[in-house]
Amino acid sequence: MLGGVRRDSFDPFLADRDLRGAYRSLMDGDWRRLETFLDTSPRAWLFTSIATSELVGIETIVFARWADVASSTNARTFYAAGLIRDAFEKRAAFESTTRQSTEFVSEAETTRAVGEFQEELKEAERQLYEIVRHRPGMPDPWVFLLISGRGLGVRLEELRQRFDNAHSRDPFRPDACREYLEGLTDKWGGSDQATFDFARWIEQEAPPDSASRVVLPVAHIEHGLLDDRGTKLSGYLNTAEVVGELVPALESFLRATPSPAPTEALAVLNAYGLAISADSADTAPLVTEVFERIQDRPTMYPWSLYQEGIAQVFHEIQAAQLRFAGRY
Repeated sequence: MLGGVRRDSFDPFLADRDLRGAYRSLMDGDWRRLETFLDTSPRAWLFTSIATSELVGIETIVFARWADVASSTNARTFYAAGLIRDAFEKRAAFESTTRQSTEFVSEAETTRAVGEFQEELKEAERQLYEIVRHRPGMPDPWVFLLISGRGLGVRLEELRQRFDNAHSRDPFRPDACREYLEGLTDKWGGSDQATFDFARWIEQEAPPDSASRVVLPVAHIEHGLLDDRGTKLSGYLNTAEVVGELVPALESFLRATPSPAPTEALAVLNAYGLAISADSADTAPLVTEVFERIQDRPTMYPWSLYQEGIAQVFHEIQAAQLRFAGRY
């Protein structure tokens, strides 16, 4: 088995000691140590993205306590991010209840739920723009403004301005690129052209080892999931055109990054682990190398797309891919 002992549970911090240490600082209230990490670590963006996600489940009250005690721009940004996450969770819960309910949900109830969702996002935006005024060079608020803007349905031109603000402060910041790509997809009011234009621009312009290069395989996965021709995801990803674009992109990324993969490269490799099948002589060695570099460190995406637990589905697909590769 690749990567030593198999983990049966998912580790959102990817077995990274620095990320785990920052999490302990947050939960223990060691604000000074946490602030030092956020202001100096090249992986601070990754911790920020993970810690404010739904997956880790850090309650917003933890961020609020930090903001009350420290009143720093980092703390206030995390708190605003928590408000955005909570708003999306409430909306998802309402939509799930509506789908499963056998009773009629009135237009008034829907309007009220949507209004509450938007008001919570607007409050988060108010706080983020206040942070921007006090610390204009900070990229983090603009990353979360991409998420709130998506929920509020801002025009693509406005979303692009928010991305440009993040990009000008921290070029090719991976979480900014990923959130902007999400806002460009059909499901959020964008288009295939906008999505792939951006993904291909990143592929051409970002440093060869940049974790922002996750957006190309993600763009293809998301397009395959929404394909209105009835094609299964695997069928779309195995078309000659898609394989012809993803294989050289993966080869370039592998040449630029070490093995085993550094933590920040894992999102890219995990996305390629699903996006490229090992079921051909051309792709089998590449996919084998991808899983060798990942070892036992699945990221949330793309394995969270499935109903099973992240660790379970990762190991199942990993095993299947390696079986495919073993034929060649």
